[in-house]
Amino acid sequence: MSVVDIVIYDEFKDMVRHGRKWILVTGFPGFGYVGTIAMRYMVEKLKAVKIGDIITKYMPDFVTLEDYGLMTPYELFAYPMRSLLILVNNAVPHPPERVAFAKKVVNWFISIGGGKAILTGGLNIKFREGEEEFRWLCTDNCGWLFKEPQLDKGLYIVGPLATLFTILKINKVPTLVVLPYTEPSKYDPKAAAVFVKRI
Repeated sequence: MSVVDIVIYDEFKDMVRHGRKWILVTGFPGFGYVGTIAMRYMVEKLKAVKIGDIITKYMPDFVTLEDYGLMTPYELFAYPMRSLLILVNNAVPHPPERVAFAKKVVNWFISIGGGKAILTGGLNIKFREGEEEFRWLCTDNCGWLFKEPQLDKGLYIVGPLATLFTILKINKVPTLVVLPYTEPSKYDPKAAAVFVKRI
């Protein structure tokens, strides 16, 4: 086994083959747990179908039962009507495998015809300057535009979200990053709702 493997269930392999301009949507359980809450909400509301899992060498050893079946640490869902692939990260990849995780996801996404990516995570509310609910960043003519201010120079995106964003940028995948303000130490569904509402 490699450090990271993407396993697509047999019944969905034809669906994800090259030929569709998929949009990858994902986030991680970082500040406010925003990325994971937002992805799980999208899966539930869209009734997206689980199509596979990501298996890593150091993945956390937990599973639980959900309405759609077995929840695992890293899950892939599809909503074909909007060409959305939703990666739900119920855990943070272990530091030694974060680059391998990001590279595997991006290379696989490109191989099936991935077109754009949308990422989300929490931004510390102490950086808020007005009434805006989030900051954002767009690379490689991603196609989205908001009236809210973009991420300021000097503000950092950190952790596995930063690694994934970097690999997407290196591979010239147009990417939108939406960072709702949150209290870093709190579980924040309201911040996650800001992301869902705006995309």
